Amino acid sequence: MSYETISLEIENKVATITINRPKMMNAFNEQLIWDMGAATDLVKNDDQIRALVITGAGRGFSAGADLTERDASWKDTKDALVRGYSPFLKNIIEMPKPVIGSINGAAAGIGAALAMACDLRIMAKDAYIMSVFSNIALVPDGGLSFLLTRAIGYARAFEYAIEAKKIQSDECLEMGIANKVVELDDLVFETKKWAEHLAKRSPQALSHTKRLMNASLIKSYDEIFAEEADIQNNIFGSPENMEGVNAFLEKREADFK
Repeated sequence: MSYETISLEIENKVATITINRPKMMNAFNEQLIWDMGAATDLVKNDDQIRALVITGAGRGFSAGADLTERDASWKDTKDALVRGYSPFLKNIIEMPKPVIGSINGAAAGIGAALAMACDLRIMAKDAYIMSVFSNIALVPDGGLSFLLTRAIGYARAFEYAIEAKKIQSDECLEMGIANKVVELDDLVFETKKWAEHLAKRSPQALSHTKRLMNASLIKSYDEIFAEEADIQNNIFGSPENMEGVNAFLEKREADFK
C-alpha cells in the first residue's frame, strides 16, 4: 500500500511509521490523518508485526495541525477530531503490541497528543513536548488533557498547558514521560535496537500487560486482580508460556514464533 504523507517500513517484525512532511514540520493535514489511520489499521491487524515505531522526517516529530490547510473536507473541528484523529490515536492506544514514539524534535499540539498516545518514548536531547493550544486561545485536544494529566499529574499538566510551556527532554525523563533520552545522531539506532528487542518478547505477554496496565488507570485493584487471574489462567501452559519456561530451564533465549 502506498501513502502520500508517511512511509511505512517493516523489518525484523518491527513496523516504522515516519511522518513525511518535513517542510511543514510534519504538521497534520487531512491526507496525513487518513494515511495514519490506514497505516495504524494495517499494523494493528498484522500479527507478524510485534512492535511499532512512530517518528518524523526532518527536524520535527510533528508541529501539530496544519493551520494553512484551506480545502479539507471536515464539516467542522469536531468532525476532524472525531472522524479523523480519533481512529488512529485509538489504534495506537489499543494496539495489542508496544508502540514507541521516537521523538526527534518538536512534538506540539496534536503532535504532543500523538507522542503521549505511544506506550514508550525515546527522545533526542533537543526534542520537546508542548501543549501549544492556549497560545491561540484553544484547549488541548486529541486526548492530550487526559494523556498528559495521567502521566504527570493535574498541577503540572495544567501549568504546562495554560502557559504553553515546552517540556524539554530532560524534564520529560525526570517526570517519567520519556523512557530514554539520547543524542539525535543516536536516535534511529537506539530506537531500532529497543524495538527489535521488544519484538523478540512474548506477544501474548506484551499484549495482555499493555491492556491490563491501561485498564488499571480506570479500574479498581480488585477488578484488575480478577482480570489478571483470568488471563493468567487462560495463557498458563500455552505454547508461548512453555517456550519461555523451557528456554529458562535450558539457559537459552526464548524463540516466540
